[in-house]
Amino acid sequence: MGHAVRAVCAVIVAANFVLSAQAQSRPDSKQARSAEPLAIRDLHFDSSFAQSALTYLHGGDQSVLLRLSESAAAEHLINHARNFDYDVPRDSTQALVFHLLNPRESHLSQAPSCERSLAFFSGPMQDDRSWVGDTLGYLPDDFRFNGTLFLTFGYDIGVAFGPNASLNCAHGHFDGHPRELLYYAIHELHHVGFMSYHAPPKISDIKTCGDILRLVEYSTQLEGMAVYAAYERRSDEHALSDDDDYVALQDGQGMQLDEMHYWEDFHWLEAHTAQPADAAAWAVITRMSSGDRLWYRVGARMAQRIEVASGRPKLIELIKQGPAAFIETSKGVAAPAAVTDK
Repeated sequence: MGHAVRAVCAVIVAANFVLSAQAQSRPDSKQARSAEPLAIRDLHFDSSFAQSALTYLHGGDQSVLLRLSESAAAEHLINHARNFDYDVPRDSTQALVFHLLNPRESHLSQAPSCERSLAFFSGPMQDDRSWVGDTLGYLPDDFRFNGTLFLTFGYDIGVAFGPNASLNCAHGHFDGHPRELLYYAIHELHHVGFMSYHAPPKISDIKTCGDILRLVEYSTQLEGMAVYAAYERRSDEHALSDDDDYVALQDGQGMQLDEMHYWEDFHWLEAHTAQPADAAAWAVITRMSSGDRLWYRVGARMAQRIEVASGRPKLIELIKQGPAAFIETSKGVAAPAAVTDK
C-alpha cells in the first residue's frame, strides 16, 4: 500500500539528461513488449481517472464527476475503501469521487503535480516495462497479472485490492519526483500478486486481539516483501534516500529498536488473543502501519534475512505457505549486519 489500516499512508527527481539517456537506450516499445513475459503483458495501464480529474479541476464540469464515478478505477477505490475501512465515503462511487475532488478550488494547486505524474506514467513507465520484472522476481512462477494499474487522484499514495492496483497522481511524495511512481508501482503490484494467494482480512470483521495478531502477521509479510521487492532497483538507481522506509532500513541501530518494538507488540497480542480488540490493541495497528511503520520496515528486514539465509526460492515459497510460516521462518534466521548487504 501501499496499505495502512485506518490511516492514509502517507520522490523522484529524474533530471532531463537522465530521462534523455534512457530514451536513447530504450528499445523500440513494440519490440520490447512483444518480448515481455506473459505475466507482464497481462497487466494493463489506465490513466483515464487522472486525466478526467484534471479536466474537472480545470473546467468544473460536473458531468465529469459522474463519468468518473462510473469508471473501473472508482470501483477499484471503493472496493479497497470498504475492505480496509478507510475514512472516506463508502456508500457509493459518486460520493467517493465527489469527496476526492472537492472543493475543486482547494485541489487546483495539485494539478501541476498530477500532470507531471501523468506524463511519467504514460511515458517512461510504459515505454520500458522491464521494471515489472522486479515485482515478478519476488512472486511464484505461476502468478499471472489479470488486472490494471490505475493512475488516480486523491486516494492514499498507492493501494491494491483484488487484481488491480493504483497510484495517486497528486500525492505530495511524487511532487517533483515522478520516478517514485515506478518504485511504488513495484510495491503495489507485488501486493496484487500476494493477494492472489491470500485475500486480505476485512477490517470490519476484526473483533479480538487474535484477529489483530493475524492482521499483523498478514501485513508484515504483505508490506515487508513489497518494500523489499523494490529495494534492489532503488539501490542501483541511488534512490534509497528518497523514501523514509529505505532510509530506516539502512540505519542498523534504528532497526534494532524497531524490531524490539515490533516483537513487544506482537507478543502482547499473543498473550491477549481471546480479549476484545480495544483501544490498546488498535494502537498496535497505528504503530505498525502509520506511526513507526513497523510492519513495513521489520517485514522487509525479515524478508532480507530469509533470502540471505535460505535463498530467494525459499522466500517466494513462503508466499504460498502464508503469513504464519513467514513469521516463524524469520525467527529462525540470523540477523545480517545490515539490509545494505543485499
